[in-house]
Amino acid sequence: MKTKLLVVLIMLYCSLSYSATIPRPNHIVICIMENRGYSQIIGTSQAPFINSLTADSKGALFTNSHGLTHPSQPNYLMLYSGSNQGIVDDATPSTFPFVAPNLGALLINAGFKFIGYSESMPSVGYNGTVSGSYYRKHNPWANWQTAVTNGYPITVNQPFTAYPTNYDSLPAVSFVVPNIINDMHDGTITQGDTWLQNNLGPYITWCKTHNSLFILTWDEDNGTTPNQIPTIFVGEKVLHANYNQYISHYSMLRTIEDMYGLGYAGHSDTAQAIVNCWAPATGIQNSGEIKNYSLSQNFPNPFNPGTKISFEIPKSGFVSLKIFNELGKEVDELLSNNLTDGKYEVNWDAHNFSSGVYYYKIQAGEFTQIKSMVLVK
Repeated sequence: MKTKLLVVLIMLYCSLSYSATIPRPNHIVICIMENRGYSQIIGTSQAPFINSLTADSKGALFTNSHGLTHPSQPNYLMLYSGSNQGIVDDATPSTFPFVAPNLGALLINAGFKFIGYSESMPSVGYNGTVSGSYYRKHNPWANWQTAVTNGYPITVNQPFTAYPTNYDSLPAVSFVVPNIINDMHDGTITQGDTWLQNNLGPYITWCKTHNSLFILTWDEDNGTTPNQIPTIFVGEKVLHANYNQYISHYSMLRTIEDMYGLGYAGHSDTAQAIVNCWAPATGIQNSGEIKNYSLSQNFPNPFNPGTKISFEIPKSGFVSLKIFNELGKEVDELLSNNLTDGKYEVNWDAHNFSSGVYYYKIQAGEFTQIKSMVLVK
């Protein structure tokens, strides 16, 4: 089974300047929660629904995701506009509307729809600082409404009561911000987890079969210097795995801008888009789990030899292992045999392949699993 591998291989999560195809969802819903670190959420019994998303066959967990600063408001502005716009605290800006480029204006000017939904906000276009459990500091799009430059009408700024139950009517991109209790800021992790399940759970189920995407992230952690936060994607075109690519709010903004062919707001122009978690263009999809599926590597890069695909099939039967390029075209077949259940290791001789994005696809009976990688020669 074992053959020699002579290839310079690294996973897409490494910091590479490479442009890969990113699918364009019909709809993206981005939910921002508050002030919890990665280890407070991932793997804890307090957040069973959130952790179920990391295990979903259409879910991706980013294990190296970070907020950019403290406190909350600058992080929201960085995610939405690629800059803190000179705001370094949670106070309502002394002068607004802002006029800098921002995601909402970029989408609208390109012919797409954008709406921000804020729970407990009392009315459309509300611009007050606090109303009950609604806090303006968690609503960055409010800072651009009615602006002559890079602005939009107040109808972009909606209360969560306007969030549709017919998900086909959602805009291309929308943000959902729970109130200060349900976003885990003042409430518990369990309260926030339950709110997500009750209010966004139906959309999350729907998006997995309707070319749409759900993004769950946090503004910042609980005040540490690493500022590591949970970030989870769920959607029809998402490849299920844990991804260790360093990402930040700028990475998220850049990814959405690239999805819709937009210009770049603020510092997103130098951020690396998230390119490693998408199914190929032909739509080959993960349909289950193969035990201990892994892509082992040696560093530093470049290295030679380097990478092996190691996996354990759950039961005896026919197993295939194929390589696809970023467009979903099959370019090589490494394995096509009946195998007994157990552990295996397969290498790929990629001497004759050009640098670029590739996908391993393993099929074992009813199980299919796919992982992405970059070949650099």
